[in-house]
Amino acid sequence: MKQAVLVVAFGTTVPTARINQIDPVVDFIKKEFKDYEVRLAFTSRIIVKRLRERGEEIDTEQSAIEALIAEDYESIAVQPLHMIGGEEFDKLKANIMAYEGQGSLKHIAMGRPLLYFIGQEERPDDYEALIENFIKKLNVPAEEGLLLVGHGGMSVGNTAYAALQLKLWRAGHTNVRVTTLECFPELEDTVIPWEWLDGKRPGRIQVHPLLLVAGDHALNDIFGDEDDSVQSMLEEAGFEVVRHLKGLGEYRGVQEIFADHLKDAMAGRYEKRSSHRPSIPKIK
Repeated sequence: MKQAVLVVAFGTTVPTARINQIDPVVDFIKKEFKDYEVRLAFTSRIIVKRLRERGEEIDTEQSAIEALIAEDYESIAVQPLHMIGGEEFDKLKANIMAYEGQGSLKHIAMGRPLLYFIGQEERPDDYEALIENFIKKLNVPAEEGLLLVGHGGMSVGNTAYAALQLKLWRAGHTNVRVTTLECFPELEDTVIPWEWLDGKRPGRIQVHPLLLVAGDHALNDIFGDEDDSVQSMLEEAGFEVVRHLKGLGEYRGVQEIFADHLKDAMAGRYEKRSSHRPSIPKIK
């Protein structure tokens, strides 16, 4: 049986971001899954169009699947490099699963994003995995703050950022805050209440993108020179900012999480549950 792995990211037009933060994840997955053909695709049509205009060929998830079917692959495992189960992931899953049963393709296994399961009903805790394998390893001193800046979106999946914040607080990481660029929680939701939550206001805040790549959003919206960038607003509020201009894709701990999610998908673990949102615990 011909088997393949398709790694799918939103994409980036920043060459260093792909080299430093997308390619390392793909390379790690290639090492972990040596018996599989491993390919990469981007979901952003705008990014794919711009790259092709520059002479760089990259597949969309649909053209990648169609190419694999044309090459008579029978089984494909798809691992998204998305942060949350938001709108982009939902569109990706719908586009991918539409090909199951077409041509030679008998089965598609769909992996889950970085933050999806919350540790209920025998499911793993993806949030705890990120805290242990990435956030704790940043080794931010307790007297300093750590601000993680995600993209954000309008779908129900955006609640993952608030869930991560609660998981951090429950684990005792009161010096860590989670914010987004485009939705809740916003900067005023995280920085303004910093003092009254634990009685402390850190003078220095380490800022790290909660993004796969340190591309346009990191360069401009987080660390840009404009007055409305995250760094500018923090400095205006009197904080000293320490910049981490890095995407999560370059951290081995995050690469391992994505590989673990792919292994779960290949083994059919949580398959029935993966098609639904995590359930809300019953109040007793």
